[in-house]
Amino acid sequence: MVIGFIGCGKVGFSLGKYFSSKGISLSGYYSKFYEDAIDASVFTNSRAYENIDDLTRDSSLIFITTPDDFIHDVLQRLANLDLTNKIICHTSGSLTSSNFLDINNSDAFAYSIHPIFAFSDKYNSYKSMQNAYFSIEGPDIHIHELKDFINSLGNKSLVINKDNKVLYHLASVTVSNLVLSLINTGCSYLSQCGLSENDALEALLPLIQNNIDNIKENGFISALTGPVERNDLETVKHHIDSIPKYDAPMYKNLSLNLLHLSEKKHSERDYNKLEEYLKMQEE
Repeated sequence: MVIGFIGCGKVGFSLGKYFSSKGISLSGYYSKFYEDAIDASVFTNSRAYENIDDLTRDSSLIFITTPDDFIHDVLQRLANLDLTNKIICHTSGSLTSSNFLDINNSDAFAYSIHPIFAFSDKYNSYKSMQNAYFSIEGPDIHIHELKDFINSLGNKSLVINKDNKVLYHLASVTVSNLVLSLINTGCSYLSQCGLSENDALEALLPLIQNNIDNIKENGFISALTGPVERNDLETVKHHIDSIPKYDAPMYKNLSLNLLHLSEKKHSERDYNKLEEYLKMQEE
């Protein structure tokens, strides 16, 4: 298997470097801007291609690692090439392999292969990819081969039905991007107490990390703490009185979810009053 990349952003850089560090053969990179392909090729000890035809010819598996909005343009260019027996995949979290329907003039095989991972730095993110899962979506014919490829890296994979792809992507966004927003919101509250933004984050990071560690070691139910879990209605009322109005729906919805988890942990406790109060706030 020889892998080529179309697109030289953080995902293309990181995947290429990670694959090559595991002994996988790379053909190289093609980009709209040749200078970017050169940078990626130097970083991964592969080749920079000036035209997409040559990269396609030299690759058995092609990763399209452009932003989602540009995938269609790449597919239009690939559709006119000889793609016989090539495996073509994009790395979009939300788009499916159905986006490859334009490639109907060959015996190519289309897949979506998405790393469940946040690529924040194109030169360093690959160093933390060892525990990342990869999702695979596409026709059955090469699923096992692609799973074996991911497993050979030391990573785990999961197969997604294309009808569930958007929901799958929502899961990733919820625990990554939306959690980042939630942490930023918490830091903003602490900043209003007189701390700088950096000090607020530094003060809250041990709490964040400890929570993640507890979830990893003990699961959601055992990791529960806080006023909702304690059934502390008065504290929740104080929060509702103090929270900015535009954040109140978020607080209420998240608290209701915590309440349902808390009921599983403490079946002997009566959470009805707290639940009624939270639901009343939604009206």
